[in-house]
Order: sequence, then C-alpha cells, then structure tokens
Amino acid sequence: MSFPWRGQVQEAPLSWEEFLQIDEDIRRTVEIVDGYVVPREQRDSKHQKVGSRLSNALEESAVEEMRRGGDVCIETNTETSVLLWEVPTTARIPDVVVNRCLDEFEQLSADQVLIVIEVVSRWSQRRDRVQKLADYADAGIPHYWIVEFDKIGAVSIERYAHRPRTHAYTHVETTYRDGHGLAVDVTVPFRIVIAWEQLDIAPRM
Repeated sequence: MSFPWRGQVQEAPLSWEEFLQIDEDIRRTVEIVDGYVVPREQRDSKHQKVGSRLSNALEESAVEEMRRGGDVCIETNTETSVLLWEVPTTARIPDVVVNRCLDEFEQLSADQVLIVIEVVSRWSQRRDRVQKLADYADAGIPHYWIVEFDKIGAVSIERYAHRPRTHAYTHVETTYRDGHGLAVDVTVPFRIVIAWEQLDIAPRM
C-alpha cells in the first residue's frame, strides 16, 4: 500500500509519535493497527449524519449530568483517534466517543473513554462487529455501542459492557426503533436518555 505522506510502501511499524507526525487531514482517513496504517472504511453521508445526531444527543445528556453536579467533566467527540495501546501502536477512530474532558492538545487514550460507538455500514460489518469489538475490549473501554441505520436514521442500538476479568464484552441490550420505546435509557456510565427522533436524518413517511 502506498501512503500519501511518504509516496512509498510502509516498510516498518510506526511508533505513536511517528503516527502523530502525519498530516492531520490524512490521519482523519486512516487508523493504525499493530504499527501499520490502514484506511478507514467508506462512510456515506447518511452514516456521518447518524454519527453526528448521536454525538449531539449524547452531549445533551452529558451537559445535563454535569448540571446535576456530576463530579466528572464529560465531552463527546467524532473523527478523533483513540490510542488503544502503544506497543505495537494501535489507534482507532470510532464514529462517536464519549470521554472525560481533555486538556488542550492532550491526546485521547483508552483510559479516558467511557463509551465508543460505531455506526455500521455495509462496508464495515466485520471490522465493527469483530475486529473493533475485540480491540476495544482488549483496551478496557467500559462501553461499546453498535448502531444500525437506514434512510430515516438509526434503526437499532446494541449495547455491550466490558467485563474486566474476561477482557471481553457482554451484550447488555438491543433497542429497536419499531419497538416504540426510547433509543437509549441508561444510568451507566451516567444518565443518558435519547429518543429515536433525535437520531432521525430524514422525515418519516
């Protein structure tokens, strides 16, 4: 594979410091796995809109949590690399991240993350459901959500919780848009309430 910032095939694994030296615009389009740079899966406009709606909805819940006097500053991010571990260097870019607030210029790492979310498209099924699920579990990220969508918006949300003793995720719940309930209604890692309408990207017929 050729890399735009070098114009040649990658011959050796990169360190985290070397990866961060890559132009930021290019880094948004790639991830690094075991030291080797891999392209991100394709994401169409509907995919990106669903991710944005989720981020906005989660931010609303995070703000409410902090207004209630929560002792942790919480923020949401999209299109942000999360360092899972440094040796060999592995960093993923989830569609949405909920994390403890960072200082300016601080790099986001797995130990600061509360929830990672992947919006599944036809190009990313195996990567999101197998490879990333395993990577996020190995990194000890407490909560992993997988979101399916259609032309209207989010269709289902699968929630997984990390079990430290097994270094794996356990399925907690899957909610469905046609189930007539809320998309999300949880108290862990903090109070989050999201209605399906908040995740719509087109008018319902």
